Amino acid sequence: MALDILIKNGTIIDGVGTPAFHADVAVKNGKIERIGFLGNPSAETVIDAAGCHVAPGFIDINNASDRHWTLFSHPDLESYLYQGVTTVIGGNCGSSLAPLTTGNVIAAIQKWADIKQINVNWLSLSEFFDEVRKKKFLLNFGTLIGHATLRRSIVKDEFRDLTDGELSQAKHLLETALSQGAMGFSTGLGYSHAKMASAEEIATLVSTLSAKGGSAFGGKQEKIYSAHLRDEGSKLYESVVEAIEVSKKTKANLEISHFKAVGQNNWPIFKKGLEEIHKAAAEGLNVNFDVYPYTSTATVFYTLLPDFVAVGGRMKLLENLKNPELKKRVVEEMGDREGEFRNIIIASGDIDKTFIGKTLEFIAKNQGTGILETMINLLLAAEGKLIVFWPSLSEENLTEALKSNLSIIASDGAAFNLEDSKSGYLSHPRSFGCFTRILSHYVREKNILSFEEAIKKMTALPALKIGLKHRGIIKDGYFADIAIFNPETVKDMATFDNPFQYSRGIHSVIINGQLALSEGKIQNHGLGELL
Repeated sequence: MALDILIKNGTIIDGVGTPAFHADVAVKNGKIERIGFLGNPSAETVIDAAGCHVAPGFIDINNASDRHWTLFSHPDLESYLYQGVTTVIGGNCGSSLAPLTTGNVIAAIQKWADIKQINVNWLSLSEFFDEVRKKKFLLNFGTLIGHATLRRSIVKDEFRDLTDGELSQAKHLLETALSQGAMGFSTGLGYSHAKMASAEEIATLVSTLSAKGGSAFGGKQEKIYSAHLRDEGSKLYESVVEAIEVSKKTKANLEISHFKAVGQNNWPIFKKGLEEIHKAAAEGLNVNFDVYPYTSTATVFYTLLPDFVAVGGRMKLLENLKNPELKKRVVEEMGDREGEFRNIIIASGDIDKTFIGKTLEFIAKNQGTGILETMINLLLAAEGKLIVFWPSLSEENLTEALKSNLSIIASDGAAFNLEDSKSGYLSHPRSFGCFTRILSHYVREKNILSFEEAIKKMTALPALKIGLKHRGIIKDGYFADIAIFNPETVKDMATFDNPFQYSRGIHSVIINGQLALSEGKIQNHGLGELL
């Protein structure tokens, strides 16, 4: 019986770090059937991969397509498909689309999506998964459970500690979702609602994970604890220690999300935090961190203000910023940071589109106001809902992170397509170029990583971390999620000025044994599996 796909003449990078080797790959019934010099067996589709690398499909374990709602509006997840991504994991940074106690709890994602346009017809995770199956995504999809989603399901917009009974309720919601197929638990402790949570609250919830373990590559694998740290600035080190201590106490499988030190004054802290992570790993903690290859963040604008301003939620934030006394206090506390904020670019939000793509410095000069006053005015105009690009990261720190054997490549971006350029808003270029930028800029151009090292950080390592069995490796019997790319031409095209550009150099993408992308065109739809 004929093979479904035969990939010939390619160079295999298997995902586990094995030196690249020449071989053919046979695909049948959704799986990799054989690897080797296979001659010319009968196959429905033959792909000539001469001059190309044949790798496992890339796995983005920190993806935001769900909370941006583009998971549903863009079911082909085009900007990721054109990077060679075959699997995305949602529910990161404390926000998941389930479980909900009422439909309006979806407000937990209002920082990223226009919730007025969202119709929620599920509560439990299993009901959400039913909707996912109906939508038939092109890429594989799995989800974590967000701490903010759980918390707001119980206390709504209140800012306070959970009672013992409420904490038990949150734990029950999490346990139920884990039993229904969630891959773990995430926090977004940098955001206003989650900042209220104590380390003890987080530890109580994280403690449920080890009891709900599955298996990965034949061994026991705890569900993941994905930690968006409480502070990525001056208290970065303390926040790393907090996440590690929670994980040690609960024996959790820890993933630190988009690990970075924001703000030039805080760059030296990064090394200390990285050393603490490596120390914990050496002591036996299952710990990794993910990074994206850019030195500008996509930041929820209000998080740059002093913490006290946002306590109480968005409406309280706006009330505080309208108060002359509190506004004066904000400016005084942030006075020495005006210089580092001047190059912030307005990206998206509920604001006049003439501001999009402009720097704070440009807007301030045009309005005749100072940088900090301009920040406050823009937040008020956008009713607190504003995303900005902030060039606040160190290239040296990014390089050290990429070199670490504990780092995983993940985008922290959301799926878009070329039509989104008409929206008038900007996407962070990582949504179109995270993985291809690694291959072109940090492998081919800068030699920071080898192709084998980079592919491992995009495939086998995230698969093992998240507990994906039989994915992330080019190996007999594994699912045929495969990315074929030209190592000489693969390149990210997306920029901060023009992010809506697909990556180049991806020859073909195979998802669950079927051709998804070839010759720059989508070949099939709805190939993804719910993981």
